[in-house]
Amino acid sequence: MFTPDYPASFGSEREVATLRATMEPLLEIFQHKGDVECSNGLSGIDRVDDPLCDFEKIRLPPLDDCGDGTGMGGVQDLGCVSRRDFLRGILLEGLAEEARLGVNPYRLGVVGSTDSHNGTPGITEERGFVGHVGTADDTPEKRLGEGTVTHNSRVNNPGGLAAVWAVERSRDAIFEAMRRRETYSTSGTRIAVRFFGGWSLPDDLCDREERADLLPLGYRAGVPMGGLLPERAGDAPVFVLQARQDPGTVQDPGTPLQSAQIVKLWLDGAGQSHERVFQVAGDPASGAAVDPATCLTSGPGAERLCAVWRDPAFDPAQGAVYYARVVENPSCRWSTWECNALSAATRPAVCDDPALRQVIQERAWTSPIWYRPGP
Repeated sequence: MFTPDYPASFGSEREVATLRATMEPLLEIFQHKGDVECSNGLSGIDRVDDPLCDFEKIRLPPLDDCGDGTGMGGVQDLGCVSRRDFLRGILLEGLAEEARLGVNPYRLGVVGSTDSHNGTPGITEERGFVGHVGTADDTPEKRLGEGTVTHNSRVNNPGGLAAVWAVERSRDAIFEAMRRRETYSTSGTRIAVRFFGGWSLPDDLCDREERADLLPLGYRAGVPMGGLLPERAGDAPVFVLQARQDPGTVQDPGTPLQSAQIVKLWLDGAGQSHERVFQVAGDPASGAAVDPATCLTSGPGAERLCAVWRDPAFDPAQGAVYYARVVENPSCRWSTWECNALSAATRPAVCDDPALRQVIQERAWTSPIWYRPGP
C-alpha cells in the first residue's frame, strides 16, 4: 500500500504525491489484529533492535523480508513482509519522496481502533474481553481456539482507541483535529498524552506543568503532535512529552506508567534511512511486574511522566521525523484473565502453552512532528 505509486492518469508524480498528502492524513497503527508501529529484522533501515517492536504481532521475526520489493498480506503470514508495512518504514519512505519530489505523500498522523464487528465501540479492556465477531468468538473456547480463516482468536486482542485533541466536542472540531493530525493511538488503554516540538521551548517546561503553563507555551512556542516544525530558529529542536496514566475506575484502576521514548527517523546525506529510540522518562528496567497466576502487579510506576528533550545529533541538512511512545507497567493480557477464570475441567491446553502471551504492556503512540530542511 505504501510503495510510492503515481498513476500517470492523475497527473505528474508531484501532483499525485500532493493529492495523496491532502487526502490521507491518518494511518491506523493498532487494532485487534495487532500493531504496525515497527518490526525488527527488516532490511533497508539502519537501526538497533527495539524490543518493544515485538508487540501484539501475528507474525514475529525471523521474517521473509520483501527488501525493496512488495508482497501481499505479509503481516497476516501470507507472504513477504516489507519495511513499508510499518509506520517507521512508511514515514521514512515519505522523507525519501520529499527529498526527491519536494512533497511528502506520507505525512501521516496515527489513530487506533477496535475493528470490532460486535457494535461495541470503546470496549477495549483486557479483563472481560467479549470477542469481536459475534458467534465466531462468543465463548472462551472459541476466543482461545485456533480461529477462522479471517480471525486469529487467541492471537488477536481487544483492539485500540483513537484519541483526538479537539478544541471542543463537536463533529466539525473533531474532524478538523484529525485533518491537522493532532491525534494519537493507544492499544486500548486511556493514557492522556501531549507532545510538542519547537525551537525555544523552555527546559523547565515540565516544572510548569502544575501551574498550567505547559499547554499554552507548547502551542505558542511550538507545534503539537501532527505538526511541521517552523523554519529553523535554534541549534536543535526541543520536544516536550507529557503523559498521564489511564485512571481506570474504582473497581478496575488503571495501570501506572513505566517509561516513555521519543523515536527519531531521518535520512543521511547519502539517502540512507536511520531510526533511533531515545529513552526520555521513566525506567523500562524499573522492576515492575505482574504475576500471571493471579494478575497481581508489583513494583514502582508513575501516575504521570514528563520530559523535555533536545535532539543530541541534529543535522539541519537532514529531514527528520519524531514521535513519542508511552508504555504502561506489565499487566495481564486478556487471554490470561480468560484462562484464570476457567475451571481446571474446562481450561484448554493452550492456557499452558508458553507460546501464548500472558503479559502485555499497554501503550500509546503520538502522531509525529516533522522537520523539513530549508532551501
